[in-house]
Amino acid sequence: MQENSSADDQTDHEADEHNNDGLLWLVEWMIGGFIGLCVVCFLLAMLSPQRTISHGTRTACLTNLKQISLAMQNYATARMRFPPAYIADETGKPIHSWRVLLLPYLDQEELYKKYSFDEPWDGPNNFKLHDEILSVYQCPKASRGGHGRNSNYMLITGKGTAFDGPSKISAKDVDDGLSNTLMVVEVANSDTHWMDPVDLPIEEALARLTDPAQAQQCCNHPNQVNISLMDGSTHSLEVPLSTENLKALITVDGGEFVDISDL
Repeated sequence: MQENSSADDQTDHEADEHNNDGLLWLVEWMIGGFIGLCVVCFLLAMLSPQRTISHGTRTACLTNLKQISLAMQNYATARMRFPPAYIADETGKPIHSWRVLLLPYLDQEELYKKYSFDEPWDGPNNFKLHDEILSVYQCPKASRGGHGRNSNYMLITGKGTAFDGPSKISAKDVDDGLSNTLMVVEVANSDTHWMDPVDLPIEEALARLTDPAQAQQCCNHPNQVNISLMDGSTHSLEVPLSTENLKALITVDGGEFVDISDL
């Protein structure tokens, strides 16, 4: 009887161990399943339609900037100078925009031929082109201001910038280096027609992109502004930027160096 009792105890002990192993396996399976579910939910959130659309429009905006920057580069190669911010009349008043000068380099030769440099951008003949829509000058995320005729891409202008009024500069004039100097910047809520010789004065650019309150309204993409540099490269930068870094990017001969990858 003693031997049978010991055998029964051994059997019960083995059964308990088996049950414990099964319970442990079940707990581990449930924990693993929960973690897996969390991972799936995170991935679905990352790939949500809104996030995908936002990323897609930002990429399309950068593509526009790349086309504009390439046109700038081709203009500079053909003319030995980058285009001026504007062409002025005899009184110094801006009457033609750099965006018009780039038309032949954006596969818009026919539109360029229709434009008259003998009158201001809003003169009788040029006004006939007022309804022409150039998608390359408007961010896909932007509201279609002016029914798609307005431009979301501007130069930063003023003393010390690469685009100081009607003056033209060459690559060798950019002492800080083409890869360290800003060329075109995205501007949200623009009410500037693409033919209008209006851009972003340096003071306004500093206010829009460095002030936290204004920075949230400056761009078409959450917390990011798209820019291109004088070397033709395009970048998305988090805003607000520091005043020091933005000034370093804007000026052509300030002697500052900013690693764009750190911004």
